[in-house]
This record gives sequence, structure tokens and C-alpha cells, in this order.
Amino acid sequence: MSDRRRHIGNRENPPESSCLGIFGLSLYTTERDLRDVFSRYGPIEKVHVVYDHQTGRSRGFAFLTFETHDDANEAKVRTNGMEVDGRRIRVDFSITKRAHTPTPGIYMGKPTRPRERDSGYGYGRRRSPSPYNRGSPRYKSRYSRSRSRSFSPRRY
Repeated sequence: MSDRRRHIGNRENPPESSCLGIFGLSLYTTERDLRDVFSRYGPIEKVHVVYDHQTGRSRGFAFLTFETHDDANEAKVRTNGMEVDGRRIRVDFSITKRAHTPTPGIYMGKPTRPRERDSGYGYGRRRSPSPYNRGSPRYKSRYSRSRSRSFSPRRY
């Protein structure tokens, strides 16, 4: 585990900030819906609903940044437990310092177990380069002689 932490404090008692995390949202709640609900507590700097990269659907939470800490505190107190789009939401101060780095959706690290050497044809074995794959620059200098289908002996 790395030492880099994206959040400060703990989840149970996050420090006050102007950024609120809104959890338990409906999949159909939009940034505009949240702006309409929360704008009565003060000017909003930014609203960000988190979407799943592969499906494009909401993941059920969002982050909302107010211009001042006081407005964020008032909105947190008044909207925590409120019902939005038929779902009861939880509102708390955000513990993240920055936005998370987007990921490709698949694990890009080393495999957890070593691969089998001879698990099937072509897997785990190195093959010698084909002299017929002349389109690649790797083979040009090595096999520069033209190849024909009929056999003709080399002349020295």
C-alpha cells in the first residue's frame, strides 16, 4: 500500500470544508437536480455526479462544492436525510483532497500468480522470428533476399 492518501481525517468525523459528498442518490439524479436542491443554501461553485465509465450510469453519489464553508455546513445540516428522486440521501463533508485519477476499468498491474509456461499452443514460449514477415522493419536487414516459391540454388 502506498503512502499517498487522497483523503484527510477519518470517515466518521470528516473535517469541515466547502465540499460535500452526497451519497445514496438515485441513478436518475442529475447535476441540475442537485443544483436546484442545494442552491437555496448558498452559491455553488461546482457539482459533479460520479458516473460509471463503462455503462455511463450514475454510481449513486456526487460531490458539490460551495463558495464558503458556512454555506456548505448549513446545506449539510438541512439536507442530510432529505429525500431526492425517491431516495433518502446522506450528506457529509468530503474527505478527499483531490479528484481521483481515472482508471481504465481493468487491473493494469502484475499478475498475482505466475503464468503456466506450456499451457497451450504458442503461450509462454518464445518463437523464432519468421522470415516471411517482411513488412516489419525488424526483419528487413536480416532477411533482405527476395523469396520465391520455386527453389533456386544460391550462387557464391
